[in-house]
Amino acid sequence: MDSSIVSLFEYTRSRVCDQDIIDFSPGDPGYPDYVKVWTEIRRSGAMPTQADFDLSEVIGLTGWAKPDEWPDPERFRRYRRFTSAIGLALLHHGQCSEVVRPANYLARDLLIDLDPSCERHLSLVRSAVEATRKLLSTTNLDEGYPFFTLATMILAQKASDWKASEAAATRLIADEAAVRKSDSLSYLAHDDQFLFGLSVYNQVHSDWLAMACALKNPNRHEDSQLVIESLTDH
Repeated sequence: MDSSIVSLFEYTRSRVCDQDIIDFSPGDPGYPDYVKVWTEIRRSGAMPTQADFDLSEVIGLTGWAKPDEWPDPERFRRYRRFTSAIGLALLHHGQCSEVVRPANYLARDLLIDLDPSCERHLSLVRSAVEATRKLLSTTNLDEGYPFFTLATMILAQKASDWKASEAAATRLIADEAAVRKSDSLSYLAHDDQFLFGLSVYNQVHSDWLAMACALKNPNRHEDSQLVIESLTDH
């Protein structure tokens, strides 16, 4: 287990309480079990290793929720940061993203819930996203891993780390091409659209597009410009 995943889990766990789990667990027939399982994780600090239904269902349903529809949106985001951290932990324990949450959905959740007021949260998410990109491109192979590469570019820009952003742009171009050339992954590509065509899981592409439109290229870096134009020129 990469230390960045453990650190993000511990950070997000420390910022939720039992009442958050009671208030925000999905209100379907599985609710009592969700509360029991997630409360035990929060209290014990033991990261789960298997994507049981009570974990994957909560991660998935919580991912679709809209924070602004809750009385305290930031409190809900703290809760979802915790569920997303568990999602990453499950991937790092070898669980398939289709069981946990599609890779580009989970990466998007991490980005939209980023705490803009906390440099530590940004740093932890950057490290965890980088580690997950590496994982999904090697040992737990997933066609969605280039979305984590794009996430590293977006996060680098939020940290005003232009060198890292430019390196991520270059790597994204290579990663996207690598998926299309991979004997194990190429058949999963949906169409030839850059990045967005890699997966049939396309329900959050509008969020990715909005984040891509916010990317900047102050140094006129060639690969950064190519990425921005490829993602936004539709």
